[in-house]
Amino acid sequence: MSIVREVTIGNIRLIQGDMRAVLPELIKQGVRADLLATDPPYKLTSGGKASKAMGGKFAPSVYDNSGELMAVVPWEDMAPVIYPALADDADAYVMAEDKNIFRAHAAFVGAGFDYHSLLVWDKLTASRTRYYRKRLEHVLYLWKGKARDINFGGSDRIFRCPRPKNALHPTQKPVDLMAHYIGNSTDAGQLVLDPFMGAGTTLVAAAQLGRAAIGIELESEWFDLAFERVEQAVYEVSKNAPVSAHKGALAV
Repeated sequence: MSIVREVTIGNIRLIQGDMRAVLPELIKQGVRADLLATDPPYKLTSGGKASKAMGGKFAPSVYDNSGELMAVVPWEDMAPVIYPALADDADAYVMAEDKNIFRAHAAFVGAGFDYHSLLVWDKLTASRTRYYRKRLEHVLYLWKGKARDINFGGSDRIFRCPRPKNALHPTQKPVDLMAHYIGNSTDAGQLVLDPFMGAGTTLVAAAQLGRAAIGIELESEWFDLAFERVEQAVYEVSKNAPVSAHKGALAV
């Protein structure tokens, strides 16, 4: 069974299941997204002794140095499944840290995507590590079919904003970051796909911008969290928007 649970809130659809099984089902339903915006789980450096210099989600008391913070789908397995789930002309933003960005590039270009450029999220504050401290995360900016101009031409390749305060997911991204990419590569009412929705940040950003979205998550804990955050975001949009704008934003 590919879909374990499914709920729709406004124009946001949340699905619990393995994206490798769910996406083919969505394609059969005729669903194809206008944008991919995702932060996939990927294998980290493993082995050796955990360092006391590491903190946060990598603290020795939290992370066992196995290379996996959560269930991982290999890059070469996810990219070919995602490609046909997008419209003929679509943009894609795929996040990864520096050691994974090359593997991600090879997998997504190998699946048929074209490469625009490498974007950067500057977190403003650095994470503690055993070596050089990290404050940057990288984003593959890709496209399928015909490349489209971004809505805010001249946007800098570096986007600066802090990590979310009181994050509930180990790799939770700020809403402002995902809203930046969604706002640049979609128009109102278009469909955004996040096959690794985690805490639902991409879906929250989509709701705030009046986009439709589909998120897929394997783990029930994060599905429940994403549900709560999306429900609140859709409520805030409906409460604050004028009636005419509200109707347009929630139209599927």
